[in-house]
Amino acid sequence: MTALPMPPSRTEQVYEAIVDDICTGRLTPGTPLRQELLAARFNVSRQPVQQALLLLRNQGLVREFGRRGLEVAPLGREFVSHLYDLRALLDGHAALLAAQRRTDAWLAEAAEIVAAGQQAFTERAFARMITADVDFHRSVVEAAGNPLLTESTSVLWRNVQRVMGEVLLQGGSPAWVWEDHAAILDAVSRRDGPRAEELARRHAQHGEQLILDAMPTDRT
Repeated sequence: MTALPMPPSRTEQVYEAIVDDICTGRLTPGTPLRQELLAARFNVSRQPVQQALLLLRNQGLVREFGRRGLEVAPLGREFVSHLYDLRALLDGHAALLAAQRRTDAWLAEAAEIVAAGQQAFTERAFARMITADVDFHRSVVEAAGNPLLTESTSVLWRNVQRVMGEVLLQGGSPAWVWEDHAAILDAVSRRDGPRAEELARRHAQHGEQLILDAMPTDRT
């Protein structure tokens, strides 16, 4: 007998809702997070809110301030550099493995994601751009076939999604982002692991520079 998946807990629901608000800019850096206000908003007790905020603090999306308060963590240049150093390593390794293990079904799905991203770019649909970008890189990780790699990148991509949202709102995304995706997909489809790894690492490095160029210089 196959066990049915457990429904998400109240803590998971609150966590997802707060993450979505942070990643979409509804909760901006420096916004205080009050447990009683969040509990009233989500119509839950303070316990799941407290547990969700603890997870967010451990993942770096919120930070302590004052005596006992929490706020949405700022996006500093040093944070972005650390984030993208790690992204280059994980994305590169994922692309290398994906080239060895990808299936024809995965190739078809990945091609659809790339096409959706290119269409969103043409239409300047920012939210769809972010979704397509994240979906593509997550699909490469899934094709790698390493569940620990998938787990390790989940928190990373929460932060990447947040950074990408701020950059897109400030000026959009250049065409090379979607050209890079197509090139990575082509290398994976040809089972050229070293080339796929190189392209994925370079893509992350270009992304880091794009974000740093869009950020005010007074952020540390």
